[in-house]
Amino acid sequence: MDLYFFRHGQTKGNKEKRYVGSTDESITNEAVQKLGFVNAPNVDIVYSSPLKRCIQTSSIVFPNNKIVIINEIKETDFGDFEYKNYEELKNNPNYILWLESGGKIAFPNGEKPEEFKNRCISAFNEIINNMIKNNYNKSAVVTHGGVIMAVFEKFYGGNFYDYQIKNGDCILCDFDINANKFLSIKRINNE
Repeated sequence: MDLYFFRHGQTKGNKEKRYVGSTDESITNEAVQKLGFVNAPNVDIVYSSPLKRCIQTSSIVFPNNKIVIINEIKETDFGDFEYKNYEELKNNPNYILWLESGGKIAFPNGEKPEEFKNRCISAFNEIINNMIKNNYNKSAVVTHGGVIMAVFEKFYGGNFYDYQIKNGDCILCDFDINANKFLSIKRINNE
């Protein structure tokens, strides 16, 4: 099975290097223009996060496809760090602890990393089951950077941060349902 994982187009918060998780903001006008030039692959269906930035990206890149909203592939809740950037957080003792942990401890008043990863993995399994049930061979998943990192860490190996991806970019992967893993991945830069 071929899957195309697209990270949503850039938002104002992304441009300002903020932790944009549960904040439901739109993509920028510049992102709309860039996404309009993406050479979208032919897919059977598009699975999207419920947040505006993903729905907008899905509609621009895949205007002729059915879009199925999957609530569980929304970005993590950054809690007290939500919509703040490094400059605003650099002296916060909780932020320093979080950085020193390598991002492995929970965000204060936010989502725990393991709960987030488990949510993403469960949602991905639901997507695979839906593809099998409907005999889909090619699908797109339009979601967030953290979701992509969680899924690829689980199903391709390596470290969570190995799979960081820029806004609007894509990772094409070949998923083997028998082995329950990605056999290959290819990064696609859409700039």
